[in-house]
Amino acid sequence: MRIVIVSLVALTLILAATPSALPPYQTRLSAAPSPVDQAKTELNTAKTHAGFAAAADSLNGVNQHTGHAVNCLVGANDKRFDKKWGNVCEGQGSGALTDLKSAGARGADALKIAEDATKVGVDALSSKDLTAAQNGAKKLGGMLDDALKAIK
Repeated sequence: MRIVIVSLVALTLILAATPSALPPYQTRLSAAPSPVDQAKTELNTAKTHAGFAAAADSLNGVNQHTGHAVNCLVGANDKRFDKKWGNVCEGQGSGALTDLKSAGARGADALKIAEDATKVGVDALSSKDLTAAQNGAKKLGGMLDDALKAIK
């Protein structure tokens, strides 16, 4: 019994004497992404889906991916969010428009472009013509690229 107690005491002293062997607790925590980082992620996801939409060979396919892009821009709490398209940006932020607003001056120029891009996306969704919808999706993708470049 005495050997067990001595062994436990010795082990405790050894572990207490080597705190550098374990990383400090604070280093294991990661900071939440900034609104700018969230907006960039959402804009990239929206741009990807605008590209999918422009390349789709059916109106249904164009609309599906354009809907994904618009939902990424507006976020789930916006009245323009359409549940039928799903939320491909879930967990990335609060919607690119909201996150760009939260970014303040760093996102102001990109916000203007992203708001106009949202209108282009909504207009493309209302098109009944495949070529017009594809062209709208292509324009949307270009505007999202511009919005990404405008972030400071």
